[in-house]
Amino acid sequence: MSTSVIEPGTRLAGRYRLEEQVSEAGGSTLWKAIDEILARAVCVRTFAPDFPRAAEVVTAARSASRLTDPRLTQVFDADDSGERAYVVSEWVSGDTLEEMIEKDGPLAPGRAARFVSEAAEALASAHQAGISHLCLTARDLVWTTGGTVKLTGLGVDAVLAGVSTADPARLDALGLGQMLYAALTGQWPGSASESSLPIAPETDGEFVSPGELRADLPPAVTAIVCRAMEIGAPETPLTTPAEVAAALTEVPRTPLPLFAGLQSGPPPAVINRTRPAPKPEARTVPAPRPTNPPTQRTARMPAPPPVAEPEVRSVNRPLVGGAIAAAALVIALAIWQFAGGDTGGDEPTPGVPTETSAPQQPGSGAAKLRIASAEGFQQVKPGHAGHEDSAVEPTARLAVDGKSGTYWETQSYHDSIFGNYLEGVGIRLTLPESSRISKIVLNVPASSAGAPYSLSIGDSADRSVLTETGSGTLAPGKNEIAVPSDTTGKYVILWFTKGPQDGKLRIGEAVVFGAS
Repeated sequence: MSTSVIEPGTRLAGRYRLEEQVSEAGGSTLWKAIDEILARAVCVRTFAPDFPRAAEVVTAARSASRLTDPRLTQVFDADDSGERAYVVSEWVSGDTLEEMIEKDGPLAPGRAARFVSEAAEALASAHQAGISHLCLTARDLVWTTGGTVKLTGLGVDAVLAGVSTADPARLDALGLGQMLYAALTGQWPGSASESSLPIAPETDGEFVSPGELRADLPPAVTAIVCRAMEIGAPETPLTTPAEVAAALTEVPRTPLPLFAGLQSGPPPAVINRTRPAPKPEARTVPAPRPTNPPTQRTARMPAPPPVAEPEVRSVNRPLVGGAIAAAALVIALAIWQFAGGDTGGDEPTPGVPTETSAPQQPGSGAAKLRIASAEGFQQVKPGHAGHEDSAVEPTARLAVDGKSGTYWETQSYHDSIFGNYLEGVGIRLTLPESSRISKIVLNVPASSAGAPYSLSIGDSADRSVLTETGSGTLAPGKNEIAVPSDTTGKYVILWFTKGPQDGKLRIGEAVVFGAS
């Protein structure tokens, strides 16, 4: 692959002229470009010479290009056979769900249901073709300036972020539930790195029901969110995008606005999702998860070509007056719909908080503590260099990403002793500062039950110098690990010398409670 500098004016494949850099993160760069053959704006993604997953991204983009649902962003070209790998896709212009909420507050229930149902139906069609998203946020759902719904990032986002799961349908159903939660409450039920919206409050490690934040929500809508996100352990969870789409058909829905982009000036182009930084080669020092909201989108669609002045002719003034009146009526109707034309409107509901603090456990006085980073590490047995576990370190961040369908995990082994290659594996949770800690809560899939662990807490990142705080065996579901009342520290370290019987250790969400 070429090591030459890619800059504005560079042409790829002899036709894609790069115009403006939109964003750069994690070894990949997004550009506004012009397809000089078809004379249209396109989005081009290029990669640094040392980016490790360029071929995987190109393969994912090619797979996504086969999808025909118009609500999914179209991929035009993807190639890694030449000097530079690149992906060319549709340039999408409009307002993301996140931007709509930030400008006008939570959506009316009927409009939120309509918006998310479009995404659910489109995603269901993608799953039928074997393609999933895995990284859904309120930034991926767009109401375009042309008056259509677009879902961005299908297939490619997961490869860029290094996200994988054994149950992609469940993870995408969860993502749809999160988007609907945000649309209804104006708060994001997930990680702060995924959205600039206020983070939804939690109780004992679980996001509160949207009905607790907004009193006017119909029970049926609240139930769909809780079933998709599995809040409160529903009897019939929604585990696929198709199930979410089917459930939303039962909700009365309100038409969406005639078009997006009522703001002054050209509309933002929705193409610059910030990516996590790549994991460094050093196996014991993965990059920490970002704690600041990603950079706001700044790209703009090209200005429309100037309209030539018409030749002066005699004018039918009554006809012109009627046309102007009709145009004014259309614009007035668009503004009325966008501002909340249905009953209840889109204004923020009184009582919906705009700022959240750490939730309290009922009766305990212990708050959920922020985790600054999560790092996976391992100890290889003497004589087995080269048999390191390739999953332990890159998946550590998934244990603190706010999603129950993603996991910190090991490779798959044929036994519970990591193939007899490792002394053990561990995950280190780093707090912003030394804090008093009362308990650790882990979400454990049934397949990982039976794995023995030891817990160490202190102000050193080195497990070997810390005193063991506790030990036990993982159980399926929620594991609450209580610690002595005087326990303090900046680092929480879980260590496993054995995995479960099926040979693959997995930990879902890890939550630390205490007082900073």
